[in-house]
Amino acid sequence: MKNLITFEGNNYELEFPDDKINDSNEISLFFKENSDKMGLDKLNKYYLNENLAFLCGSGTSRILGGRTINNGDSPFEDIINELSKTKDNINEKIIEILNEGILLEKKFDKINQFALFMENIENKTNESKRIKKTLDLILSKFVDCFIPFPNEYIEDKLSLHELFIKKIISRSENLNRPKIFTPNYDLGFENACERIGVSYNNGFRGTHLRKFDPDTFHNESYIKQESKSKGRQIGNYLNIYKLHGSISWQYNSKLNDLYSLVEVQIDDDYKKEDFKTESLMIFPLQTKKSYSLDLPYSELFRLFSKSLLDNQNTLVILGYSFLDEHINDIIKTGLYNPNLTLIIHSYSLISEDSPQFLKTLKNRSLDDHRIQIYEGNLVGSFENAVKYLNPLNSYIPSKDLIIETLKELLKSR
Repeated sequence: MKNLITFEGNNYELEFPDDKINDSNEISLFFKENSDKMGLDKLNKYYLNENLAFLCGSGTSRILGGRTINNGDSPFEDIINELSKTKDNINEKIIEILNEGILLEKKFDKINQFALFMENIENKTNESKRIKKTLDLILSKFVDCFIPFPNEYIEDKLSLHELFIKKIISRSENLNRPKIFTPNYDLGFENACERIGVSYNNGFRGTHLRKFDPDTFHNESYIKQESKSKGRQIGNYLNIYKLHGSISWQYNSKLNDLYSLVEVQIDDDYKKEDFKTESLMIFPLQTKKSYSLDLPYSELFRLFSKSLLDNQNTLVILGYSFLDEHINDIIKTGLYNPNLTLIIHSYSLISEDSPQFLKTLKNRSLDDHRIQIYEGNLVGSFENAVKYLNPLNSYIPSKDLIIETLKELLKSR
């Protein structure tokens, strides 16, 4: 098993036995023995930059039960069978698209374009509505098959997300609080924060009625002190930016504000069959770049772009496919900032078949020492990146440990 590392302009190739891939002791030893080549002693300076942000793609949700959308999976057999019962030009065209050997998001895109063609070119409004209705069914199936809900992972699959959160908030309180930007629709990071008692801001304001207000991302939380100073910044705090929306977002036309967006409660018992596809989410269409120009997404992407222009800045990329053109454009522009460092974890080795932008970054990394790349299913995985390549220390004790400590204290009284 080959793993490649490009760190500060130096290239290293590391081999790991295929038959040891499930041996945690061997994996731990692998990272210790190759710490110099992985730049472990130098990573700390990047993670302790004044500004630290993470771009977390769908690969970070796989451990929760999520599935990446561009691996050739097509779970639409039941929809195809239903469409086949009524054979006409529209159903046959949709079936043809669903059976094509193309990326899943391209299938969604072609069906969407088919609906727009019927409405705007053929002036067949009813047929267009019918196509859109079928697309809604397909997208609902996508939610069912690809997006994990809390009841699927809350009990036994959140430990890695919890460790990730514990590590990134362990930075000195004198540094800016870390930021998580993610196109994922699930609530894995939010649930992890809640389980370990970490405060987070996701852009919504209010308690009973939670309305979207991006100004909340500029808020800072402080602990009041006896001195006349403004207080000490709360360390257990971070911002989470859902770039493509979330399963907890819903449109509310009754709100008299700019966004008409509310957050609803998705508790541990929430069932997928109760989910409404009219929730404000950008589904994985190739045309979503144009959708991201609309509110509220334009504001979230503006904040992502702005964050890459800060001084002493590090962006860590985890589980991201580099297939979202609008996200790639922001990263590309961010690299004009000489103070930005990129740390990229790619689960697959970068090859001719990789996205063009990722190949460009790989070529550039040889001369641009701000770009560090870890390739391969060991150094590129979310799990190992959190456990072995994140140099920050976890300091929040688990709830079980706190409970046991309290019990011991009570016994000694």
